[in-house]
Amino acid sequence: MDYQTRTHLILPFKDTLLVSNGGRTLETNNHCRPADQGPQNQLYAYDFRAENTGKEKILEDYSVFGKAVLAPGNGIVVQVINGSIDVMPEERDRNVGVGNAIIIDHQNGEYSLLCHFKHNSIKVKVSNKVKQGDILGLCGNTGNTFRPHIHFNLQDGPFMHKAKALPAQFNKIIVDGKEKINYEPIRGQHVSNSFT
Repeated sequence: MDYQTRTHLILPFKDTLLVSNGGRTLETNNHCRPADQGPQNQLYAYDFRAENTGKEKILEDYSVFGKAVLAPGNGIVVQVINGSIDVMPEERDRNVGVGNAIIIDHQNGEYSLLCHFKHNSIKVKVSNKVKQGDILGLCGNTGNTFRPHIHFNLQDGPFMHKAKALPAQFNKIIVDGKEKINYEPIRGQHVSNSFT
């Protein structure tokens, strides 16, 4: 899909995190599934997490757990889900799917979905205006996830069940120590925002 992101996007976090899912192929992104195997709004979704030691036993052992999740772009909050409970590492709550989540309407045909927020941590409400970089809530482990991470994807509508995925290029980021412009990171890369 030849698509140029309209929204000026930043990564939805501070510091540097590892891309555990990203890109447009199954080799680098587990979200790239056929229509009968998963949601089509998440085909180009990103998962960001911290490096793990393998010794983590509880959620607080993961350094990304509880980190601030930022608004990737300006917009209006059109959906908030905030009642899901964090599950223990290696468990999944498939019944809740996205867990605690926010959808932001960027008012240009693009919508951001961020999910798996920590229980009761979301700070915004439906109809709130948000500015890029505003803190939305905290990284958690709610829904269909087996370890804490920040999920982000861009889609063409507000409804998760029928929106189509849109590729998301980040305006200016640091990728493995080098600055990239309008870039789509892939699995295995370490990324942070560049504000120079």
